[in-house]
Amino acid sequence: MKKGLLVALAAVVLLLCYSFAGAEEGKEADLFDLWDYGGESPAWAGFAVPVSEDIVITSPAALPDNTEYLAVSDGKEQWEVRAVLPDRNNLLAVILYESADKPSRYGAWQLLSYGESAVVSSCYVRYGDGMGSRINRAVLSAENYRWMGHNSYLLTLSEQVPLGSPVLTADGELAAIVAARWAEGNNRVLALPPEEIAESLTEVSGLLNNLPDWGDAPDGLTVKTESNRAIIDWNGMTLPEKKESEQLCLVIMDAGNDYLNYYPAETKDRSLTLLMTPGRIYMAGVVASVGMPDSLPEQYVVFSAPQAKKLTEYHFRPVLTAIAEMPEGGGDSGAEPVPVTEVTRELLKSGRAYFYAHAVYEVTEEITDRTLLVTLTTPKGNNYRWESSWIYSPDYMEKDVWYLSLDQTDLLAGLIRDKYAAGVYRMAYYVNGELADMFEFELK
Repeated sequence: MKKGLLVALAAVVLLLCYSFAGAEEGKEADLFDLWDYGGESPAWAGFAVPVSEDIVITSPAALPDNTEYLAVSDGKEQWEVRAVLPDRNNLLAVILYESADKPSRYGAWQLLSYGESAVVSSCYVRYGDGMGSRINRAVLSAENYRWMGHNSYLLTLSEQVPLGSPVLTADGELAAIVAARWAEGNNRVLALPPEEIAESLTEVSGLLNNLPDWGDAPDGLTVKTESNRAIIDWNGMTLPEKKESEQLCLVIMDAGNDYLNYYPAETKDRSLTLLMTPGRIYMAGVVASVGMPDSLPEQYVVFSAPQAKKLTEYHFRPVLTAIAEMPEGGGDSGAEPVPVTEVTRELLKSGRAYFYAHAVYEVTEEITDRTLLVTLTTPKGNNYRWESSWIYSPDYMEKDVWYLSLDQTDLLAGLIRDKYAAGVYRMAYYVNGELADMFEFELK
């Protein structure tokens, strides 16, 4: 089943018709439970709202740190989660799973129409006890609130509810999803309305728009992930046949990109270790090609890098992360790049654009066994990566400033190809798979 098509279809229906398809006749829409099998015994993790076949949505804050062993349950059956994809602002998380049998209580709630405000006196929040029971709690008051630059409802409830719970009208329409707890006052939460749910689904559909059927992984090709490090091994794989003019390539594709990465496959050591961008889905396989491959092989393995936690080890704190400009004359004169308040095409084309990071931390000795990944995500959703190593040092911990020339990385390759398209770009850097800091800039 094409997961990308399903998510895109749900988003299109949201945008055009302002609602999801209603629940199947005779089957009441209900919550799904999320279970974590990563410990000694299964642990209930939270709730998720069904939005389409094989797709549920919840608050990222309701999820365990490691989502590798997460399962979805309808109260009778359980299915392994294939991917957890938070939106770019980490407000909502779309969860993809694959079920052999249709869930017994499947049915998506109809979404409240755009622009309509819920009648507070008739709304309630649906949740349960983790054992299959379901409970409704009344919404006592609501007000519109701008949260992290997004529309939301600030709700006061009769009692506290778990994150990821749906806010429903008396007619059973989905008016919002509870995404965060409000720090002040009792039983107050922030809930995201229909337009924000639609935006999250649209983002994920864009990420998956190049993902075909899941397909069967080829025998002998394995991928192991450790945080955002992927170890791809094809030593045990019988390589496909090739013509005299062809070469065999290991193809790796980010499902949200419109380009492929490839590496020689007929090497002595048939394994590769790469840093992947957290929160993205990848495919890997071997294909015969004349020159640069332009398509995925028929068989491939699908894997994902879990969404990153914030970097806090050694009391790490980012101070400033930005695009900076190297003064005329360059670094040979001892000059350092200066952060800019506005990024322009002219700066990016000049060769003097730098990625700039300033942070502080606390260590008593040098620590060298860390990885560094810098990423750039374009308005189209293409993601470019640059990887290196990271060192914590007592000599620099009070002011660790570093920078790298964007011209000396592959991060600008897509911008050049797309002629520096207008829109919002996002840059981030990760240490050992944890998010150190991120920022956005806009080309107008």
